[in-house]
Amino acid sequence: MSSSDLRPIVSFEVVPEHCIRNDQLELILGTPINQVINGIQNVYRTIKNVELTYCTKEPFGRDITITLQNNGIRMYFESHSQLLRMIELFDFSHVTLHYCHNVFSSPEEPADVGKVEKCFGATVPGGVSFCFPAKESSSVQASYAHGLSSLSFASSALPQLERMTLFNGISPAKMKTPEIPQVVYCGNPRIVLAENINSEDGRLIGLKIKFKIEEVTDHSVDELQLVDIERPIFFNDTQEAVMTKLGAPSKIYYKSEEKMLIQRSTTGSERLNDGEDDKADFFFNYFSLGMDLLFDIETRRLVKFVLHTNVPGHFDFGIYDRCEFILKAETKSMEELNIGTESKLEAFRSLFDHHQTNSNITSGNNDTFSGPVVLNKCSSEGENPFGSSFCYGTDQMIFEVLDNGHIASVVLFDPLLGP
Repeated sequence: MSSSDLRPIVSFEVVPEHCIRNDQLELILGTPINQVINGIQNVYRTIKNVELTYCTKEPFGRDITITLQNNGIRMYFESHSQLLRMIELFDFSHVTLHYCHNVFSSPEEPADVGKVEKCFGATVPGGVSFCFPAKESSSVQASYAHGLSSLSFASSALPQLERMTLFNGISPAKMKTPEIPQVVYCGNPRIVLAENINSEDGRLIGLKIKFKIEEVTDHSVDELQLVDIERPIFFNDTQEAVMTKLGAPSKIYYKSEEKMLIQRSTTGSERLNDGEDDKADFFFNYFSLGMDLLFDIETRRLVKFVLHTNVPGHFDFGIYDRCEFILKAETKSMEELNIGTESKLEAFRSLFDHHQTNSNITSGNNDTFSGPVVLNKCSSEGENPFGSSFCYGTDQMIFEVLDNGHIASVVLFDPLLGP
């Protein structure tokens, strides 16, 4: 018996222009890639042999794909928004598919032209396409019937389904990336844009955060609607003030003495093992906003922002939604820079010409570095398949950059509140 025969059979309901789903997993068009990865990880007993593909040098130049090899499913994510734009099924030997409670493909009875015609009919509005390769073009004859019935085949064997695609639009040629559907929000805020707030003297004092969230706008209807919110968050804000503006964080992480992060749920149900860790600073993690907020343990006030680009090839890829930001900065020569999520190092390297030798990036004995600091992140097992990243700093910003020049994260801080 081959190893392929041991693969479990997975069943999915097909919803054109929307998703494929079962009781354990929903793959919905428009879902952020980190949320899809989290969903796949939650069903690791069923879904195995997952492959992630992206362009190493230009990660925003082409689609990111996730392939479920054992299940014959490939998902395409638009590289800029990182939203699921297309679902392709290419192997039907270990998957059962049904539409409106009717099974049209199974390993025992693979789909063919006739079964798809019978199940979907000729008036499907769009959002799904089927590929049936004919062995010989001469075997296909057109008739005056409608839909797939307009094709008649000389052979008694009907062409079997080779590929099925779900997408947003009326046809594959007019496919478009959908917006995040409301069903994906699950009560979480979703980032639109983060911009720095500067004082009159040019000092960075906070962030203006724009996001979407579900709210009841019409109490007579009592239905949740998506609304646009804009909130300013400042250094030295209390944790209560931040939660009032952004809501409760997804998680809270406490820093240990070794600068590692110890996970603790927002319910406080998990206890920290060492009493000394209670003295450590702590992060509010807003995964759907793509950012962390660091609070001083003694004052309970905000001291740092950490913005994540969720760029492929970084150690933290797949944890956060991508944080869209625009940071305005000024070089020593008074050149104004707008640094965005997709900016590369060469576009803003001049920002460090003056700051780098006096950078706030220091070693444990407070020695300053004249060049970028090499950062090596690793798991608890000491593994990191992606390699090192490099940190460049000013007196209020630290940029973590990959070797391809793309930003992985940005730390914003107020030196008056401590290092």
